[in-house]
Amino acid sequence: MLNFKQMQENILNFMSDYLENSGAKGFCVGLSGGLDSAVVLSLCAKIAPTSALLMPTNASQERHFNDALALAKSLKVKYKILNIQSILDSFLQKCSIDDLSTNCAKLRAGNITARIRMVLLYDYSALNSLLVAGTSNKSEQMLGYGTIYGDMACALNPLAHIFKSDLFDFARFLGLSQNIINKAPSADLWINQSDEGEMGFNYTELDAVLKGICAGLDEKDLIKNYGAEISEFVLKRVKNNAFKLKMPAILE
Repeated sequence: MLNFKQMQENILNFMSDYLENSGAKGFCVGLSGGLDSAVVLSLCAKIAPTSALLMPTNASQERHFNDALALAKSLKVKYKILNIQSILDSFLQKCSIDDLSTNCAKLRAGNITARIRMVLLYDYSALNSLLVAGTSNKSEQMLGYGTIYGDMACALNPLAHIFKSDLFDFARFLGLSQNIINKAPSADLWINQSDEGEMGFNYTELDAVLKGICAGLDEKDLIKNYGAEISEFVLKRVKNNAFKLKMPAILE
């Protein structure tokens, strides 16, 4: 069982030190109503002035928006609602994406959506001298389940060392709403989108393999312990998306 009290203390110390050294006044978080951003907002609010940006589109579920709004109000943080559908529509038109029925079109539209949100977050952070707090957990980072220069962009990331399956219990420790904890993980990038539905496995299954990789198990042992289908899926994603965690290549 993880020591969530110690985990919280370590994260808050890390964030406090980084904030002090940066000279910024506080944090800003893109708040979706999902687990990850809710945990991050809760942690930020314990340290310094924090702002939440709620950036829905037509694909955003109303209950997710309502959960995000309720959390921002309960934590008494400053929040701003920016409906980005008109911005997204403009990008989709310019990129000639007029049919979202294909997986390729959904992926492109999802990446554009994530990058629009990050542009607005970074502009807001510059205007108000705030740090953009990232919300990508360790599972998403290893699997590459995120948009490079989109939701993976941040000044600091307090969740990058925590697996998604462990975040549910950490959220309970933090006292977050069961509405947020119990919902299926989703970035609301398109209608009825869900993380686990998209990948075909739940986070408990995925994290078991990811933790095996971190423990040094080779492919043969992973397949023996967790089965070929999920092990090969995870290994392929980890390999193919490793570039997302690296700085751009430069000629030295």
